[in-house]
Amino acid sequence: MTRPQPRDLVPRPDPAPGQRWLRRRLADRVDFRDALLASLAEVTEPGGGPLGERLDVAGDPTVVLVAELWARVADSVAAYTELTAGERYLGTAQDWTDLRRTTDLLGHRPSQRVAAHGWIRCTTDTGASPLVPAGTRVQAPGTPTRPAQAFEVVRDTQLRADWAALTVTAVPQPTSPPGASLRLLNDPRWRPSDRLLLVAEKPSAFVPEPTDWWDWLAWFYLYYYGVAATRSVVGTVSVTKRADDLGAFLFTMDRPLSGLLAPAAGTTYAAYRVRANLQLARRLEKLSFVSGTTASTADVTYSGEVAAIQASQLLVVDASAATPGLGIVVWNGSGALVTTVASVGSLDWSVAPGTKHRVGVVTLTDALPLALQSSDIDVALVDDRVLAQHYELPPLVHGATRLRVHPRPQLVPERIAVLTSTTWELASCSLDGSDTPTDVGGMLLALTSGFTGDAVAAPATSNLVAIQHGTTKSAPLAVAAGSAIVPGPVTGDVDAAGTVTDSLVVRVAGVRFDEVPTLYGRGSSEPVYSTKIAADGTLVLAFGDGEHGALPRGDITAQWRVGGGLAGEVDGPLIDTLLGSVRGVRKIAGVGATTGAADQEDQLRMRRAAAARIRALDRAVSLGDLADLALTVPGTSHSAAWRGAGPPGCPCGGLGLHLAFLRTTETGARAPLAAELHSMAGYLDARRDTTVGLCVCAGVASALPVTATIATDPRREPAAVVAAVTAALTDPTGPLAAAPRELGVPLDDSDVVAVVQPVTGVVGVVSLAVTPGIRTPSAGQAGIGRTPAERYELLSVGAVSVVAT
Repeated sequence: MTRPQPRDLVPRPDPAPGQRWLRRRLADRVDFRDALLASLAEVTEPGGGPLGERLDVAGDPTVVLVAELWARVADSVAAYTELTAGERYLGTAQDWTDLRRTTDLLGHRPSQRVAAHGWIRCTTDTGASPLVPAGTRVQAPGTPTRPAQAFEVVRDTQLRADWAALTVTAVPQPTSPPGASLRLLNDPRWRPSDRLLLVAEKPSAFVPEPTDWWDWLAWFYLYYYGVAATRSVVGTVSVTKRADDLGAFLFTMDRPLSGLLAPAAGTTYAAYRVRANLQLARRLEKLSFVSGTTASTADVTYSGEVAAIQASQLLVVDASAATPGLGIVVWNGSGALVTTVASVGSLDWSVAPGTKHRVGVVTLTDALPLALQSSDIDVALVDDRVLAQHYELPPLVHGATRLRVHPRPQLVPERIAVLTSTTWELASCSLDGSDTPTDVGGMLLALTSGFTGDAVAAPATSNLVAIQHGTTKSAPLAVAAGSAIVPGPVTGDVDAAGTVTDSLVVRVAGVRFDEVPTLYGRGSSEPVYSTKIAADGTLVLAFGDGEHGALPRGDITAQWRVGGGLAGEVDGPLIDTLLGSVRGVRKIAGVGATTGAADQEDQLRMRRAAAARIRALDRAVSLGDLADLALTVPGTSHSAAWRGAGPPGCPCGGLGLHLAFLRTTETGARAPLAAELHSMAGYLDARRDTTVGLCVCAGVASALPVTATIATDPRREPAAVVAAVTAALTDPTGPLAAAPRELGVPLDDSDVVAVVQPVTGVVGVVSLAVTPGIRTPSAGQAGIGRTPAERYELLSVGAVSVVAT
């Protein structure tokens, strides 16, 4: 007869930190049964010894059956006790609703689904400027692997005809003209057959105040000759062809310009369209005669008459083309004077002794330098000066933050989408500081960030419309015991302060009620309500009772949006269907990926966000506060803050205070996009001292390939063991997946072995190789099997190759 040994059932010690399950069970079924049998064997009968000395307690089937039944009851009670205790702790609660109740005590509201936001570009009818109403629906059609995703226009958006069909180049670059072509940004109104006078211009040299004779002589010379020397006529050309070139004006001349407009330091070139050439009035100056056998000459004098060339006046054969204010150029080999006509007159002027003709008198606004007061000058009436600067329209290279759009729109757009060498790309823009309204064919824009692709005379548009994931629903609500249920999943949005707000709008008898965190402390007439979110995304509304918050009286209607979540993050080109029609809009297409979405918080994110919120208290003082605050932003999966060098290419480009974060995806984590970086920076700036610089940058998610060779139990099928090991290593909820790991934490070989070794059928790990991430392990790290991580890097297991021996 075997007598069972008594057992002491004592509570297990308090669980260690970091455990996923609370182990508080007093004993299991077998322990309870054996302890009960041992206790029965020790029972003393009246007037006799222990029961176990007379009865085979452990061998009696009836006794064992009864003990087994009671052990099962005790095991169930112990299991439920352990489960109930575990559901009261933030780190060990497994049920979503139980965990929400715990986080409520910490003042944390689990974030609901957040809608993805994006942009679509609209192709409009020629000349149309339609209005796209808020709520207009567009769709990314479904595929065999992805259901259709519906989006709505966020706000009424006015499209403009002059924002459609734009063409983009880089900022025009001045250069020397190639061949006989001259491209100008402003329209000089030249036409074929026009003659142009090309003038080289140099700045006047600075002449110091003279102090001695030689300085006075130099000053005197420059005074009379220097003005003319600052300009010189380099030639005349004729226009043979005019063409519009992306808002610029391309002229072809009758001769090459490269030699005439050759680059020279400090020299610019001007072009003047010639109205008419003026011929100087000439007279008989000498007489030739033969005296006997000798040829002789004699000067002819005209007493009392002015000369044809004077300091501020020219006598010309015909001055009918000249008018006051018209430009005039006087030049010879010494230089040129560009001025205007001050007045025009006429007089009878002797052209030979006893013979007078009517000549024109042209008075100049500026005096002729001495070098031009000679008979070898040429004179031309010209239009206004045009800078003869040739411009090239180069392609827009990736990363450039300035561009030119053609044709020039009347209003400056806030955003522009450009078809680059990669895809349609979107950027915010503003008027560039160097833009001039005289560039009637184009507008210079400054971008907040450059594109990733190049653009060669690329099509562009600013007819862009903001969209958000989900669809709007409206329905009456039934209130029971002061509560109402809104079927979900109800989509939320993130406001400018970074707070998640649901899309619910509630009206009672036509009066809008506002959502508040709690009804406690609210007045008896305040039209408010509070909400709690359920595990399936349903919202439970609690209305006031007339003491705390107004009692709802009348019909209750609600409007909300359903959808949202990571399913709404799609590539822009997939959004290509307009549901319904908008007058004047022919078709739509997405631009860039939709971003900013987040699924409803699961248990892991709820634990992290609740703990982070209570640590940070909605303000950033320390590095840890920054990282914690980032975790409270919906969709943030990981964050890290540090002082020191940032990632390569980070916005600050150097040392300082940095915060890196990653976004949640359906399969792990990804780097945030530009809009998400900007949103995170704004969220943190609202909660910290902005006099201290902070660089918000993207983290890096590195999924490391792992190769392992394992020894298997010869009694088991190797292929099945290999499949089980592969599944354990790639388990999306396992310890080597991206979600439970942290930024900057290394991945050790022991971490991998700890997952592989417990798999049934694994005898041992023969060899293991982990491909490094950004950092190459040092000799010491390689010696201990450690794969290091940068502070902004998340290491997880990616592709797995397992071989059995």
